[in-house]
Amino acid sequence: MEEQQVSRRKVFSGLFWVYLETICAQAVTFVVTIILARLLSPADYGIIALVMVFVNVANVFVTSSFSFALIQKNDADDLDYQTMFWFNIVVSFLLFAVLFVIAPTVANYYDIPLLSPVLRVLALKIPLSAYNSIQLAKVSHDLNFKKSFMSTFGSTILSGAIGIVMAYTGYGIWALVVQVISNILFNTVFLMTIVKWLPKLQFSFIRLLPLINYGWKLLATGFMFTGYSELCKLIIGKRYSADDLGYYDKGTQFPHFIASNVDSTINRVLFPALSNQQDDRIRLKEITRRSAKTSAYIMTPILFGLAITAPTIVHLLLTDKWLPCVPFIQIMCFSWWLQPTQSCSVQGIKAIGRSDIYLKVEIIAKICGLILLFSSIVLFDTTIAIAVSMLMTQIIAVILYGFYSQNLIGYKIKAQLSDLLSCGMIGLIMVVAVLIVGKIELNNILVLLMQIFTGAICYIAFSWLFKIEAFNYLYVIAKKHKYSIKR
Repeated sequence: MEEQQVSRRKVFSGLFWVYLETICAQAVTFVVTIILARLLSPADYGIIALVMVFVNVANVFVTSSFSFALIQKNDADDLDYQTMFWFNIVVSFLLFAVLFVIAPTVANYYDIPLLSPVLRVLALKIPLSAYNSIQLAKVSHDLNFKKSFMSTFGSTILSGAIGIVMAYTGYGIWALVVQVISNILFNTVFLMTIVKWLPKLQFSFIRLLPLINYGWKLLATGFMFTGYSELCKLIIGKRYSADDLGYYDKGTQFPHFIASNVDSTINRVLFPALSNQQDDRIRLKEITRRSAKTSAYIMTPILFGLAITAPTIVHLLLTDKWLPCVPFIQIMCFSWWLQPTQSCSVQGIKAIGRSDIYLKVEIIAKICGLILLFSSIVLFDTTIAIAVSMLMTQIIAVILYGFYSQNLIGYKIKAQLSDLLSCGMIGLIMVVAVLIVGKIELNNILVLLMQIFTGAICYIAFSWLFKIEAFNYLYVIAKKHKYSIKR
């Protein structure tokens, strides 16, 4: 019992620091993004989005996949970390060399000469991420997320300031490039001093093989997930225009900025916590369901509210030149709303060592996704249709993961739907209230503030009225935290 209490304290402490990290970092990033979007053109963002397709796909090989193997291994020691570090470094420099060589060819294919130098510079993110991923694996394995918060927050502020100064002084697209590179560079340097983990000339093939055996399935899954989502950008960039890609990319960024705060926090803390409980299936199910309920409850009012007020928000924050991104924001809000249930199921499946299931589900989902993607292009040939095809793919993935979560963890599909839809019901009531307030003819800023206030009051009031479990749980936690501070 005492061991469970220690584990619970570690999980809640981890949740607090990761929430703080993501909220603070994303708040700074959000402000920086708004300033840069007002200064730069949709075409600038379209070019960066196109280049980041290649960088993100390459980055899959050196982040997440094999670092998850370190986190999942309960008895991982320094030799494991050193081995994975050198493996990552070698792979990252090979990938950097490939992107450096193909950059002119990519620029010629898209008939955008600027792509070549931009891709070559942004490819530097790959070796930096290789080092950073091992540092983050160390932090996650020890559930010591306070250190991660300090490095992430500091690097976000510094890189954002550099990007804004460069944009104001007329550097255009290079302001975005330098912001991306300086962010990962500062983060790596800060973690180097805070975590105090440094590479040594140590390597073991014996240690590497089991890590690769676990991680390659996650690598394949991550490659498919990233490749599929980035494929849409490649198609839009080639078939339509840089402006269209800029609208699509910005439209997906808004929900991502907001929802990933909750989703990434849950994932980073939940996976190591579940890995520690992998032999206790009852506790595993309990933590998984609690996390799914809580994250869905938090994300529902934010995403529903964003979808309804998107036109006003874009008009006020980004100016009217970005209004074509509104439909993408609304579609992606619904897609991200489904994410908590899927994410918690995924972490539970990975925690018990069944990364093969994770791979199997992603293969099926992405095959369906490709069929839907190309069907949307053939039948409708619009960027909106492409976004809808991604939403439909997300629905398929949620259903598939729900089935395996029921069989492997005991989190029944009926319970998953109930946990999600109970929040959705309250969210719809909130939407009606927000829409009514939106009909008032006043200053846009004043109306938006009234909508936010009305939505928050409505969501909380009906949560209390209908006795939503996640609301009661968060209320009790808040009371305990307030009491502990007073003491």
